Amino acid sequence: MTYEITQIKFYVRETKPARFPSALGKAARSDQPPQHVTSPLCHVRLTIRDDQGNERFGCAADRLSVRWLDKRAGRNSGQKRRELAALIERAGELYTKQPRFETPFDKWLGVYPEITRAGRKSGQEALTASFARAIIERAILDGVCRLAGKSLFEMLKSDELGFRPAVLHSELKQLSFPNLLPSFPVTKINIRHTVGIFDPLTEEDWPAAKRLDDGLPETLSDYIAKDGIRFFKVKISGDADADLKRLSRLWEILPYEREPGITLDANEAFEDLEAFASFVKRLERANLGLFQHILYIEQPLPRSLALQDKAKKWIREVSKLKPLIIDESDGSINAYRRALDIGYVGTSHKNCKGFFKSLANLALAAHYSSPDRQTVISAEDLQNLPVVPLQQDFVSVGILGLDHCERNGHHYNFGLSMLSDKDKEQATSRHPDLYVKRGDEWFLRIEDGMVSCASLHGPGFGVQGEPDWNSMEPLRTWLDRRHPA
Repeated sequence: MTYEITQIKFYVRETKPARFPSALGKAARSDQPPQHVTSPLCHVRLTIRDDQGNERFGCAADRLSVRWLDKRAGRNSGQKRRELAALIERAGELYTKQPRFETPFDKWLGVYPEITRAGRKSGQEALTASFARAIIERAILDGVCRLAGKSLFEMLKSDELGFRPAVLHSELKQLSFPNLLPSFPVTKINIRHTVGIFDPLTEEDWPAAKRLDDGLPETLSDYIAKDGIRFFKVKISGDADADLKRLSRLWEILPYEREPGITLDANEAFEDLEAFASFVKRLERANLGLFQHILYIEQPLPRSLALQDKAKKWIREVSKLKPLIIDESDGSINAYRRALDIGYVGTSHKNCKGFFKSLANLALAAHYSSPDRQTVISAEDLQNLPVVPLQQDFVSVGILGLDHCERNGHHYNFGLSMLSDKDKEQATSRHPDLYVKRGDEWFLRIEDGMVSCASLHGPGFGVQGEPDWNSMEPLRTWLDRRHPA
C-alpha cells in the first residue's frame, strides 16, 4: 500500500487558567510565585490518501508545555511558544516535502534526521524537536488506521505499520515485536495522581478562605476519599530538608490498607550528584515505610548532566537503593540506550516524545531486562487534556501494556469545560466508560482509582469522531494574537 499526505493544518484550543498553581523541580525553590498556568492545546489535522483513492483525516494534539520542554533561563513563555510553533510548522513542511510513503514507520524514519537538524539550527532543545515530530507522527498513524478500518493496536499486532526496532537498535534484530505486545491492550488503568509541590495535602493546608468550592476535590485527602486512588507521583524540589518534611506528612495520609505505589519526580532539581545520593540515603533512614513503597525516582539530574560519564558512579550507587528513570533526558532515539549504560533502568513514555520511540524503548526494555535488573517503561505526562491528547495517550498506555499512568489534568483543569458543545457530545456519547457528568459539566470517570477505556480502541488512534475544528483557532493566527513577536 502507498499513502500520500494531501494536507496538513494546525489549530489551537485555548484552556482556562489552572485551578491550582504549579511549579517544576527547582523552580519551586525560587522567589517567583507559582503560576496558575493555561494549557493551550496544539492540534494537527491532516488528510491521507491511499493508492485506491480512499481518503481519511488524521488528527493529534498536545499541550504546548514549554515550561517542561525548555527550561533554559532568560526565555519567557511567549518566546518559547513562538519558537515551538515555528518548528511545528517546519516539521509539517518536511513531512509534506515528499508526501508519498509506504508505511508510517518509513515516513517517520525519513523525516527524523531532518527535523532534528531543523531543531538544532533554530537553537531548540532535543525535546522540542521530538514534540514537533511526534504530533504529526500520531496524526499520520491515526489517518492510516482509519483508512484500514482498524485500531492502532490491531495494526501493530498484524505488523501493518512497518515498525522495525532493529533499524534503530541493531541488538533487537532477533526480536519479533508483535509478540512483545500484550494479547489485548490494557483497558483498565490506575490513575497515578501527581502531588504537586504546592498542592494542599489536607484541610490544614487549605483553609476555608482558599477553597474553590467548585464541586471537585481540592486536597490530596479529598482525592483519596472520593476517587479511591492508590498510586501517587510526588514532585520534589531538590531542597532535601523541605522535601523530606513534606514526604513525611504525605506518608501519614496515604491509604496503607491498599498498598500505595509511589514515584518521585525531581524534574532535574538536583544539580549536585553527591547531594542527590545523600538525599536518597536520608530518605531511607528517615521514612523506611514510604521508601519501601517507592517504585522509581524520575529524572533527578538536569538533562545536561544526566547522561554524562561522570554521573555513572552516582547513578549506579543510588540504583542499588531505588530504580532511576529518565524523562527530560529522553530527547533522542539513543537516549534510553545510553541511560541503560549509565545505570538507569527505565524511561518514560510520553506521546509528545514520539510513539515509535516509545515502542523502540519498550523493545529495549524487554531486551535488557533480567532477574538482576528489572527495566522500566513508565507512563508520564501531567496534563493530557480532553479530548485528543487524553484519549490518544490512554491508547498508547494500553498498547504498551502498562497498568498505571500519571494523569492529573482532572485536578488542574475543570473537566471538559474547555471544549465546544459538539466536542463534548461526541466524546461523552462515544466513550461513556471514560467520562461522567456531574452537575452541568463532564469529567474523567475515575472509579476505585481507575479509568476504563476499552471504547477508545476503535478504528484510528483513540479518536472516533472528527474534532470540532471550527471551535479552534489556526495556530499562526493564535500565535500572532497571544504572543506577537
